[in-house]
Amino acid sequence: MTMKIQAMLDWTPEEKAAKAKEWAQSLFTLRLQKATGQLENPMKIKELRKDIARLKTAQHMGAAEAAAAAAAAEAHEEAAANSEGTEEKISANEKSEAGTPKPKAHAPATGKGAKKRAAAHRKTAAATPSKDHSPSKKSAGQKGKTAATPKAKSSHPKSSKKK
Repeated sequence: MTMKIQAMLDWTPEEKAAKAKEWAQSLFTLRLQKATGQLENPMKIKELRKDIARLKTAQHMGAAEAAAAAAAAEAHEEAAANSEGTEEKISANEKSEAGTPKPKAHAPATGKGAKKRAAAHRKTAAATPSKDHSPSKKSAGQKGKTAATPKAKSSHPKSSKKK
C-alpha cells in the first residue's frame, strides 16, 4: 500500500484531498479494529500513517510549486510589460523586497520552567556590570597590598577520642 511521493505529485489537488480524506477514514477504522482486537496486521497502521504524511508533503510541495509558478508568471508578465515601456518603472529596492521573504521572529519560550528561566536571565543581565575599561577606584588604591589575608589557625587542638 505504500506509495511513492513522485506518484502523488502528479495528482491534482482534488485527488489529493479525496485520498487524504479516504485514508484518514481507513486509519480511523484500523485504529478501531486494533482497540477491539480485530486487527490482523498492526503494521498497516504504521504504513497508512506514513502514506498520509507523504500525501500531506505532496500537497504542501504542490502548493509551494503552484505559488512559485504563479510568482514566476507574474515576474515574466512584469518583465514583458517593462520591456514595452507601458508600465511604470519599479525601483531596484522594491524588486528585491518583493522577491525575498521577510525573516520570522522567534517564538516566545514555552514549556516547563520557561518563565523562571526568562526571569533569571533578565535578573542576571541587569546584575552584570557594563564593561568599563578604565581602572576602578578599588584596584588603584590597593596596588601594594595583598588581596586576602590567610586565616589564623585555631589554638585549640582537636580532641581525639579513643575507646
